Amino acid sequence: MKPIIIKSSIWRHVLLLIGSLAFVAVGIIIILFSPDKHWVGWMSILFFGVGGIPIFTWQLLDRRPRLIINDEGIFDRTLRIGWIPWAEIEGAYKKSIASQDFICLKLKKPQKFLKNASDLQKALIAANQQLGCEPINLNLSGIHGQTDQILELILKKSAITYPNGPACSEHPLW
Repeated sequence: MKPIIIKSSIWRHVLLLIGSLAFVAVGIIIILFSPDKHWVGWMSILFFGVGGIPIFTWQLLDRRPRLIINDEGIFDRTLRIGWIPWAEIEGAYKKSIASQDFICLKLKKPQKFLKNASDLQKALIAANQQLGCEPINLNLSGIHGQTDQILELILKKSAITYPNGPACSEHPLW
């Protein structure tokens, strides 16, 4: 199989960068023309100027692949857990939260991939599970690619590699 390489959407990061610049501009206007609300202007400048602009600029310039799917398995750079081999994937299902698509991976031994997780990552995993997701999920917001096509490919590849495992396309509780 030819590797499928998916990168982050440039246009999404351009729009987020423009939005951050606009909030900084609004913050400056508030400071100049509304002295009694200058703290709101400073908060806008600090949050979007110090946080948003550098982050979205970096993401705009970062052209490394975000998601790679090949004969070995799946690699999602944002997860920071390395390759997930097909033999580890028992199934997958799509979940949408606040118009953001996720592919939830049902793994044989998810703890194997999470043994080096930080306390923050463990808290986020617990929150994801409260929302009906798995411990390991592919966040597909801001990437080029169709969620349903990616899910179909994952189910197909995991069923070929792990023929006795359930390849479920929906969460068993829904």
